[in-house]
Amino acid sequence: MLRAVVLGSRFGGLAVLTWLRRLFPPSDLHVTVVDQWEEMVFRPGLVHAMDQSPQKLVPHVTINLRHFWQRHKIQAVHDTIVAVDPQRRMVHTTVHPPIPYDVLYIATGSTPKWDAIEGLDRHRAGICEGYLARHTAAINQRQHQGRFVFAAGPIFGAPQWTPAIHVGCECPLIESALLWDQHLRRIKQRGQAEITVVTPSSQIAEMAGPAAQHTLTEILQRRDINVVTNAQYVRVTDTRLELRERTLPLERIIWIPPQGGSAWLTQSNVADVHGWVPVTDHLQHPRWPDIYAVGDIVSQSWPKMGHSAMVQARIAVHHWAHTRQKRKTPPMAYNPQLLWVLEDSPGEALFVLSNVLWGGDRERVWHHPIPYWAKQLFQWSYVIRAGALPIMP
Repeated sequence: MLRAVVLGSRFGGLAVLTWLRRLFPPSDLHVTVVDQWEEMVFRPGLVHAMDQSPQKLVPHVTINLRHFWQRHKIQAVHDTIVAVDPQRRMVHTTVHPPIPYDVLYIATGSTPKWDAIEGLDRHRAGICEGYLARHTAAINQRQHQGRFVFAAGPIFGAPQWTPAIHVGCECPLIESALLWDQHLRRIKQRGQAEITVVTPSSQIAEMAGPAAQHTLTEILQRRDINVVTNAQYVRVTDTRLELRERTLPLERIIWIPPQGGSAWLTQSNVADVHGWVPVTDHLQHPRWPDIYAVGDIVSQSWPKMGHSAMVQARIAVHHWAHTRQKRKTPPMAYNPQLLWVLEDSPGEALFVLSNVLWGGDRERVWHHPIPYWAKQLFQWSYVIRAGALPIMP
């Protein structure tokens, strides 16, 4: 029997597992997932740390992965990955025996680099993980006045990527700033607050096209939200954010931390020197054909977003199925495009679909209630289908 091993069980990993089971029954393929968590947080929903209580926020975006694994007849190894041996086709963890594979899918995501900026650590708050968003939501309930800074950290080790990018994903940061603005207006405290978005990018929404950048800039200006671009971070303290060119005084700061690759993947001779996994247009490793990577960990300037990881997962699994089953037509190669649905007020969202950064000419920008409700429906169906809430039979 063939053996597939999937490293990571978030957007990319869950999509890989789902497609493996759609194409290969348990009698033909033994599937193992390795993850240090038994729960997944639907991270796009964590932006509502800005306008919801911590008690309401996290339970509604938490998925019990054990139910998903059991339903799809997947062996789960709850452990921390320490190395991959691509020559012997083995995965090593801290506690369990080595895990053999015939095909390996790496969906571990990027690594938050909280120590990359002096003075930056997890207590500064953020929206990237459940515990951080819960902490942010708790502080938001008691502090509504002052200068609020929303900062995106840089993405490290990517100067060789074409086109170059400077930050993994600004969308949740901008969305959080807009939701905070809306929340303060609703409780009539907006006049006592100053909101600033800080990014290392040369312009806001660098992965989008000119129409989206123009529309988003207009929205931020209309909402009286300041924007600082080309940020080069020096130091962060409780009262200020020091940039190379200026210093921003503050009372609160919310971070999307700097992002980097994986050190253990580099040591395993699978990733580049910065920890990112090189892949072909079919998400296959160029040196190790039995290894695929999807999602944030790939060494490309593709969108580091859940939707992209899910699309990549489908291509990667179908490509391996093509090589095993000798199908005549391989799957289409991955064509990167940015898909944003950015909530900016109750009942309305900005929809952006763009491939301009990657040489295309497609850009769709739509500010309307329909994208808002489509996003709510997607989150509800995704979380329910994965088994988070006890309302499914």
